[in-house]
Amino acid sequence: MESIIPCAPDAIQTCIAPLDLAPLPSRPQGRLWLTPETFLSAIHAPALATWAVARARILRPPALPRGPGGRPVLYRDESVLLLALVQTAWRFSYSEVVDYLASHAALADLIGCPPALPDTERRTISQSQYWERRQALGVLPLLFFFLALIGALVHLGVISGRELVVDSSRLRAWWHHDEGASWSRCRGKATIWGYKVHTVLCRQSALPLLVVVTPAHVHDSLIGVMAVLLAAMLFGLTVAVVYADAAYFDRRFLGWVSRFLRARTAVDYNPRRKGRRQLASRTFMRYWRHCVLGPRAVIERHFAWVKRYFGLKAFQCCTYVRVYQYVLLTYCCVVGVALAAYRYQRLDLIHQRSAVLAVKTP
Repeated sequence: MESIIPCAPDAIQTCIAPLDLAPLPSRPQGRLWLTPETFLSAIHAPALATWAVARARILRPPALPRGPGGRPVLYRDESVLLLALVQTAWRFSYSEVVDYLASHAALADLIGCPPALPDTERRTISQSQYWERRQALGVLPLLFFFLALIGALVHLGVISGRELVVDSSRLRAWWHHDEGASWSRCRGKATIWGYKVHTVLCRQSALPLLVVVTPAHVHDSLIGVMAVLLAAMLFGLTVAVVYADAAYFDRRFLGWVSRFLRARTAVDYNPRRKGRRQLASRTFMRYWRHCVLGPRAVIERHFAWVKRYFGLKAFQCCTYVRVYQYVLLTYCCVVGVALAAYRYQRLDLIHQRSAVLAVKTP
């Protein structure tokens, strides 16, 4: 194949109902400090959650249709998704987020909790039911919600996608008997039992376009090329160059990116490999550090920033599905903060979680 993959422009955006992304009243100075209700409204989280859950049900219908009888479902999947987003963004525990929901009627109305009956207190989801419903939610609704947020940022022009960076970061498993984790034995790195987070990043905005979680033993080149091609196809990107480290230096990655995307590949060179020492001249390595290592460093800063300020490595769960859920929710908070800051006309706060979100007040 010598032609470019036919990517519809804004492929994700065309599937979503038109959103009002007009600028909100700006606050030129100080911090935004948005409450959970204001934050969800600014990023149109209820509408995006409804779309994400509906798309997930198309791909994963229930195994058995619901029969007659039984207790009616009081809390929708959309409500559970939005409550999980609030819990991850504000670093609440399960008990704290349930108590916060019970004491804030505005948040309960926004996420779609059932209204209060006359002369009775309003019912909100309990901690045990919320834990079970969040686990049963699966990965697909969260993945579609994340893609919808990215589609909004691409539509606004915050993410251009002209230069992409792909890399992975390892996460140590929380439980040493986690069935979804595996050993990662990398040369020059400590051996860990855990997972890998493969990320495709827009270099200009330093915001993620796609995230894939695998066990730690999976090699980067197996996932990287598919992630880059899928991100370009979903959002209709015109990619000019793809940066990667030495783990992606193989024929499959180099060939597919240049053939299907018509983009240049700037892959890090490892002179320690056999038969390549003679090419590692001083002039060549100086050029290589300036043109490859410099632009690629943005993804290393991204991983350090997400782990420290958004708590990517602070999960306390096991199994592949629950870890993937936590990673997707964390990345939804990253792009949600960027979208909220852009709508409030504060481009300087796109990457500052503590300046956009209000102080944790359970």
